[in-house]
Amino acid sequence: MSIIPNGQQILLLVSNMNLEWIFFDVGNTLYDEKISEYERIVSLIEKSKCDISPDKFIKQMECGAASYAVSPFTYAREHLGITADHPYSSEKEVLFDGVYDVLHSLSGKYKLGILANQPSSTLERLKRDGIYDFFDICLLSETENMFKPDIAFFEYAIKKSGCSPSKIVMVGDRLDNDVMPAKKSGMKTVWIRQGLHSVQKPLSDEYAPDWEVTSVRQLFFLVNSHF
Repeated sequence: MSIIPNGQQILLLVSNMNLEWIFFDVGNTLYDEKISEYERIVSLIEKSKCDISPDKFIKQMECGAASYAVSPFTYAREHLGITADHPYSSEKEVLFDGVYDVLHSLSGKYKLGILANQPSSTLERLKRDGIYDFFDICLLSETENMFKPDIAFFEYAIKKSGCSPSKIVMVGDRLDNDVMPAKKSGMKTVWIRQGLHSVQKPLSDEYAPDWEVTSVRQLFFLVNSHF
């Protein structure tokens, strides 16, 4: 794994990759979930009438993310003894700074895809925010009835792309849901270390990304300089 502090080092790393496709996760990769997640936590605490601060709940979620819990939210509820639940709403999610520019730059040079555990309504969000047309393929778990980290989902994406996996890179925020299965399928991987799962550490070489970045802006240098 290489930590990438600037665009020039990204360029050096990818100059011989001969990429054709780039697949993106959605949550905490393209969209910032922080406000939506915080409002969900506040609503849960109010509903359960428990004496727990949002910060304490978030700390438990971070522990869950670090320990590879499937759902850090559920992990936190269970460890804090909260039996109530509250649904997640994506209404307050916003694109991370630079996403539109990065996708605009990429779309003229690569084929782009979405590979995400998301509801079918995500397509409307992509359209609303003006980025839907940048993608050649949008594979969503609800629509395809497949879920990450199932490697079959990644193999399906490879088949749909019609491309060798060695010429595909997967960009995502989770080592367990994005990096590990993508590597097993033969793809290259970029771990975008932002959001809740930035606290994860690779459990083994299978979980170690080929490259690591800390913002979407860093990807701008990769795609704008490569070709």
